[in-house]
Amino acid sequence: MPDLEDHALDAVCHMRAALDVLELHARHRITAINCVCRDLLRVYYAQAVQAKTLGPDALCGMSLQLGHAIEVLEMLNDDEADDPILYAVSYLLRASRRLADEGVSARL
Repeated sequence: MPDLEDHALDAVCHMRAALDVLELHARHRITAINCVCRDLLRVYYAQAVQAKTLGPDALCGMSLQLGHAIEVLEMLNDDEADDPILYAVSYLLRASRRLADEGVSARL
């Protein structure tokens, strides 16, 4: 059974994958949506990496930030934008959030 540290590492890895996809996408398709989402996720990722230990409190904070990032991404990627790459990023962020939440649940 994975422990808190495993969940935290997996959550950060998924967040990094989402950020890498956004950075590549924003480089090749420069739009306000791509740049805003990329910049927001850069901040959240940096905060996750700077946490000395990703204990339950840090994972709760990470989960909240991921929820905000997902909400912003999905609000901006509406029917008009409908960018399939952003749907993939949303999927990675949802996986990251699920892992963070599972890590907190495993600890309780």
